Amino acid sequence: MHIVHTEADGGKGGQPLRIINESLGMIQRGHQVTILCPETAPLHALARDAGLTVVTMPLKRKNLKNLQLLRRWLKDNRQSIDVINSHNSADTWLVALANLTLSNPVPLVRTRHASGVPRNNWTTRWLFRTACAHIVTTGEALRHQVANIGVPMSQSTSVPSGVDTQRFHPGDKHEARAHCGLSESDFWLGVVSHLRPNKGHSVLLRALAKIDNPQIKLAIVGEGPHKATLEQEITALGLQQRVVMAGHQTEPERWFPAFDIALSPSHDMEGVPQGVLQSLASRIATIATDAGGTGDAVINGQTGLLIAQRDENALHDAILKLYDDSALREALAQQGYDYLSTHFTRECMLDAMEKVFSDAAQRSKSR
Repeated sequence: MHIVHTEADGGKGGQPLRIINESLGMIQRGHQVTILCPETAPLHALARDAGLTVVTMPLKRKNLKNLQLLRRWLKDNRQSIDVINSHNSADTWLVALANLTLSNPVPLVRTRHASGVPRNNWTTRWLFRTACAHIVTTGEALRHQVANIGVPMSQSTSVPSGVDTQRFHPGDKHEARAHCGLSESDFWLGVVSHLRPNKGHSVLLRALAKIDNPQIKLAIVGEGPHKATLEQEITALGLQQRVVMAGHQTEPERWFPAFDIALSPSHDMEGVPQGVLQSLASRIATIATDAGGTGDAVINGQTGLLIAQRDENALHDAILKLYDDSALREALAQQGYDYLSTHFTRECMLDAMEKVFSDAAQRSKSR
């Protein structure tokens, strides 16, 4: 198959990483992949650096000029394209409208990465139910949001962003701490994510400040617009000796094994956060909030601890619960690892997406 991905602008978080990871996997399986996106989208440079075929296309705005440019490209390349996978609202609309003007429209699959509730109006219902051949969500909770505006469950599939278990896997804690420069004798909490306000770092810092134990420390891995604010909060809370701001790390897989507990304190519009899946793959006990589709992977008391969003007291209690109970930590780490290995690997994702794309392409050819 020739799979074309379109993206208006997915920022620097999990969305472009999902597109790249999935695209590389599909190429390994013998498919052709092309990515259309604006040059300003982070995906543009990331995909090129990954060796993917990228076509610069202005998709950020729904206007006539962008529609005409996209339509012309689709018309010129239609014979070689089997399916289009769109990832944002603007590019989905542009593909849908271009398809209306083509004698042989391209099957459109829309992936919803975030858990924002879609508008329940006739235009959105037409887009999701009629213009799109299939809807993919990155969590079951997101799938039910789409069902609530009338999309049949048979027309949607939950396909979480599978983690590459060749890259993220259990490792030696002592070796990892030496690599990361983390003290050997302390109890390390870790959070790996983009630094945005809704990722919940501030809630985590307040929870940590309530724990009167200087040996419980926190490593924050990532960069983003919230960095300066977090640094100010660390100082205001008196946590300078207990928090490491590690910045962006090109090899986050070398950090997870260094942690005693990995956390995802997000109150963002998540699918299933990559950081959560990566911690499970690294066989690290995980505490996460119930943001978006996180509960698909973190089943409370079985594969991790799942708590309410923005609840610093619940976060405080969960951290101390696992700090005090090493047997529970080990049990959750192992059960989380086992569950991920059968439900959330990269191969699981590729199998599911390959079926979605193939089914959509076959239905189009049979009409």
